Amino acid sequence: MQLPRRALIPLFLAALGWAQFRESGDAALAAQLQLVTAPQMPVRIYLFKDGRPFRLSPVDAMLPLRADLFYRERVWRRAADPSVLEVTCNDQSHFFLLKGKAEFALPAGNYVVEAYRGLFYKPFRTEFRLEAGKSQRIELKMEDWTGGESSQWLSADDHIHLVRAPEDNAIFLSWMDAEDLSVGNFLQLQRQMDAAAQYGFGPKAEAKSAGRSIRSGHESRSEFFGHVNLLGGREMIRPLSLGRVYANGPETFPYPYVLFGMGKKAGALTGFAHFDGSQKHSSLLMDLALGALDFVEVLQFGRLRTEEWYQLLNAGFRVTGVAGSDFPVSLSNVTRQPKWTRWTPLLGPERMLVRRRAGSSAYEAWADAVRQGDGLVTNGPLVTLEVSGERVTAHGRFHRPLSKLEIVANGKVIGAAANGASLSVQAALPAVRPLWVAARASAEADPVGTVELQAHTNPRYVGWNGSAPEPGARQALAEKWEKEIDYYRTAELVFPSPEEKARFFAHCERALQIIRTGRE
Repeated sequence: MQLPRRALIPLFLAALGWAQFRESGDAALAAQLQLVTAPQMPVRIYLFKDGRPFRLSPVDAMLPLRADLFYRERVWRRAADPSVLEVTCNDQSHFFLLKGKAEFALPAGNYVVEAYRGLFYKPFRTEFRLEAGKSQRIELKMEDWTGGESSQWLSADDHIHLVRAPEDNAIFLSWMDAEDLSVGNFLQLQRQMDAAAQYGFGPKAEAKSAGRSIRSGHESRSEFFGHVNLLGGREMIRPLSLGRVYANGPETFPYPYVLFGMGKKAGALTGFAHFDGSQKHSSLLMDLALGALDFVEVLQFGRLRTEEWYQLLNAGFRVTGVAGSDFPVSLSNVTRQPKWTRWTPLLGPERMLVRRRAGSSAYEAWADAVRQGDGLVTNGPLVTLEVSGERVTAHGRFHRPLSKLEIVANGKVIGAAANGASLSVQAALPAVRPLWVAARASAEADPVGTVELQAHTNPRYVGWNGSAPEPGARQALAEKWEKEIDYYRTAELVFPSPEEKARFFAHCERALQIIRTGRE
């Protein structure tokens, strides 16, 4: 017999209390540690005793994660207003000081504590010794390496899968604060059953705190067309998944182009996840050619998809890049690293930055910037681009040395600088039109891991008229899309009627004409 969830809570609290009792033992033998951030703000922390990871105790809330493709994990609480959250995955514990301070009972010994906060703060590390029966206060000094400029930027992760109920909002917003993340797009999805369920959609279910928003959306997945994201809409559009891999039947309708149209009517941002949907086949090219996309995920799992992005741009398409973690998949993605890099935020390890004020809704301010094609994607550096007349200037900054800063026009480097924590470069715009221009920067792998740190602005368009800066790119895309059409003609696609099937292939041919010629 399966116990109801409410019956498990006392058992969890009893087990947690017993574990903490065993850790702390007699109060006279335990040492008391008070951690306080300066300035006081939520942070993510790690504790080490004698060189090995050591759990902090007590904690007020816990989120044990095991990414099993169904995304059902919930936050457990032992206090109504938690001060400390522990997130566990792959035998690693990540601790969050949700209020910027907390007290712990620990054995005597030699310790190291590390503190992290998003991308704009320098990591902090200090060593100390605790004595039995004594108390010690450790100040975690957090330094904004931008000198306050960070307050001008909103940051967003467009791809988070966490179950959310109204009572979870305060913890999740404080967790985002500890990661210095402004906008969290929490996405419901489906794999035979609903997963990462959201309690509501649109503004009525938007969770807010000062400068931060959580907004519901959904990832709709298909083995035939790829994975797509609909962000921030007023309602969820079903079916969430298509085909037998993700749903419970063979149906392949509504395909993304139809889904995007429905999503836009509900106020959603529409785009492709994992750049092209991460499946063997994808309708990305059709949806791009038909003007259905607001964005494409270009930075995820530590990988920046410049080659594919540049091909779309050089074929004459405007493509706004965003970044997202696919949390909690990112914690278990072995293409990234076997163990999570402590320097890297859990939420928003890759994020999109836009220079906006939050106003009444950080989500709405960020979404407006996405629609306008502004901002940059990054997992570390801050890069800006300015176009004035026939000159372009890029600036790159980070708290560690940048290996390079480059200006790219139609995929070719036209200006570069190297080796410095703050770099600038200017260049003349090429005379050729149409032209897209962007800036990108990179730094060496982060100090406690192997992830390359990089940033890339969204393109600025000069003399843009829809023709291809590189005609060969357009031809290559046309050939690729023709192959997809051939696959769709032989695949077992199930439509609600012959008319809908005919309409799908009419969209395919219309997109092919646009890709080939730039016009219908």
